[in-house]
Amino acid sequence: METSGREKTEHLLVLKVMRLTRPSLATSQIVTTEPRDLPGTLLNSHLKNETTSVPGAETLSPSTLLLLPQCFGNIYLGETFTSYMCVHNVSNQVAKDVTFKVSLQTNMNTLDLSTVPLASNDIEPGATVDQLINHEVKEFGAHILICEINYYYGNLPSEPLTFRKFFKFEVLKPLDVKTKLYTAESNEVYLEAQVQNITSGSLILEKVSLETSDLFRVSELNTTTEVGDLEVSTMSSGDSRQFLYSLTPVCDHVANVKVLSKTTYIGKLDIVWKSNLGEKGRLQTSQLQRSPPDLGEIHLSVDKVPATVLLEQAFNFIFSLTNTSDRTMEMVLFLGKCSNFAWCSSSGKPVGVVAPGNSVSVAIKMIPLMIGLQSISGIRVEDPFLKRMYEFDNVSNVYVVQSV
Repeated sequence: METSGREKTEHLLVLKVMRLTRPSLATSQIVTTEPRDLPGTLLNSHLKNETTSVPGAETLSPSTLLLLPQCFGNIYLGETFTSYMCVHNVSNQVAKDVTFKVSLQTNMNTLDLSTVPLASNDIEPGATVDQLINHEVKEFGAHILICEINYYYGNLPSEPLTFRKFFKFEVLKPLDVKTKLYTAESNEVYLEAQVQNITSGSLILEKVSLETSDLFRVSELNTTTEVGDLEVSTMSSGDSRQFLYSLTPVCDHVANVKVLSKTTYIGKLDIVWKSNLGEKGRLQTSQLQRSPPDLGEIHLSVDKVPATVLLEQAFNFIFSLTNTSDRTMEMVLFLGKCSNFAWCSSSGKPVGVVAPGNSVSVAIKMIPLMIGLQSISGIRVEDPFLKRMYEFDNVSNVYVVQSV
């Protein structure tokens, strides 16, 4: 920490501020040789006598000893900053009515941290009063800890003596989070999140979850490696992890397709981690937004389609057509040209009159003509009143295999 400089006035009290942090594992410098080398076994014997080496595993870096912090160290966004503050009376007079105010100034605002009063308002000569300040860091960048002390001395009424000290430190980002969003035709939203450890040490991810609105139901599509009941989620410095989430609309698209189309809020990621010595941190991303899909006046959503079908064998494809306009619409289904499928249903068939916000279910039968992953296209819907044709291509995919 850095102070603002020496005070011009000699005060009765002295303020000391220290950051409380966990120790780190001590490491020894490993230098080994073979017996045929010039030093012989001298370096190996010295390594065995090294205080920080592990008996029987001298050539490994981990140690059984802890090293006390030698400097302020790094503090990361989401961690809890703990500071020990000590007020000591170095004079031969009593400091009366001592008040202690602590605030933290960030780039955005100033926070009052002096929630715990001093144990005594008067500090006798040679006495010491200390205090702990805890604060969860929620902003990164430059922070200034401001400590202000006010007190009186002597028997005659006088103005209070005041002095302040400033301690500056930097808050760093622990994780780099990148997200990608994809909206499917069925109103499902897929979120891909990449979390990278950009700290100088290892982290253990305890939880990575997606908090969203009531319109969606979240499903985690992540595969984890487990050893017994312990989930392996350790990340070394620079490591990345991928997470995939599926957001399915809770309500039916029949009555709420317009609401879903206008919803841009997806949610936010909540990440909880621990350092290699158990220090806990938490990070929440800003609100994730998506671009609202352009549904037009008619929205097609897939209801049922098989994942795998046999070549030249008919299967049923069921979908819904939703009227997203503000007027009642008559719909006529046309089946256009599709080289990889043959239609087994009538084209130009009316599917009904649909009121605004309602939908109609349509089932067609088709035969696959080519093997492999094939895309269903060529579905056309006409509005006879306005003589307007709506085209739907690449609405779904099926995997076509050769029949045995």
